[in-house]
Amino acid sequence: MREPWIYVGRLWTNGDLFLAVDAELRGAWHGFSDDEYQQIIPLGWQVTSIPVGTGRALLVGADGVVRDDSWMEVFQSQAGGVAIVQASGPDYREALARALAYQIADDQDGDELEISSGEIAIFSAADDGTGPYSGPWVRARPGPVPAVHGRPSREADPGLLISALHTGYKLKVRGTPSSMRTPASRGGCWFRCRPGTERRS
Repeated sequence: MREPWIYVGRLWTNGDLFLAVDAELRGAWHGFSDDEYQQIIPLGWQVTSIPVGTGRALLVGADGVVRDDSWMEVFQSQAGGVAIVQASGPDYREALARALAYQIADDQDGDELEISSGEIAIFSAADDGTGPYSGPWVRARPGPVPAVHGRPSREADPGLLISALHTGYKLKVRGTPSSMRTPASRGGCWFRCRPGTERRS
């Protein structure tokens, strides 16, 4: 890998969009109780962020061609970047490693994310950010990269809280073209939040 990435957790998706937002703003999102999730479903792929409270949240979505229902693996670099990777293939760890090794210059640019609380919250946009209609939360912590994709958990799917080393991040998006996928060795879809410009770090 060109950049040392540390595995810190995973998120289960049934095809729902996810939000990455400053943790202190998550209570302003009411994806379930106020049907705010329905408002973002029609948005095109060009839209990479939405207003949440006094700030903005990045939109993160899985690729159904890779997997319909899927784990999205979350990594953090020593420099403070965050990567969310959805992958498939006979060697799961190798597929994840290949995704992370791609040059950042080849990714598509997305919007910026401001973090003032010191934590990034990543969770299903179909849920509320807090309260009775929010899912549980777990804190990111280093661990071994999963050897296989595996089945979903039988527990409620948690959101992830990640310590932010910067106050500004830039979304980078990449997906393997469908023409490069084969039934035996499918590609991947991944999202990287890179530290922002000097004035924001």
